[in-house]
Amino acid sequence: MPGLRLDYQQRKAFPWGGLALLALALGVLGATGAYYRDMDSQAEDWEARAAQLERASRQPALEAGSGGRGSESLALEVKRANEVLRQLNLPWERLFRAVELSGGKDVALLALEPDTEKHSVKISGEAKNMATLLDYIKQLKQRDVFGAVYLQNHQILLQDPDKPVRFALLADWLDQP
Repeated sequence: MPGLRLDYQQRKAFPWGGLALLALALGVLGATGAYYRDMDSQAEDWEARAAQLERASRQPALEAGSGGRGSESLALEVKRANEVLRQLNLPWERLFRAVELSGGKDVALLALEPDTEKHSVKISGEAKNMATLLDYIKQLKQRDVFGAVYLQNHQILLQDPDKPVRFALLADWLDQP
């Protein structure tokens, strides 16, 4: 019987596969770095072009601002700002309170459309019946916020078992500065 040879400290060959993998990884890393540098350079060029275009687009706008067109747009912008300011200063709370307090539980409001230029308010809703609607119109007329109140249209909803009345009113809005 041949002798048994046990060698617990076996010598291994040099790991050429690992070395090749390391070289490949370093090559990919170098290529990625070069690609990054190229992309960074292109990004800087594009940012410079964008800044140049922005500067070029500002110059005509500044030159036009001193001419007739710029003053027209500025006047239009000021007019819009004044309109917004005027609408913010309107007594909205008094209008809403007058409409809400006049209704009661038998009138449901669906829409309230104020028109500040015409000094009017369009009120749409549903009333329990025609008598309730007429009473609502009387109450609105008694409020100091409204002048004349007109019934624009009404429709009795026959498909509903309670037969409510859908309406649209137009009221003159007096409470404006």
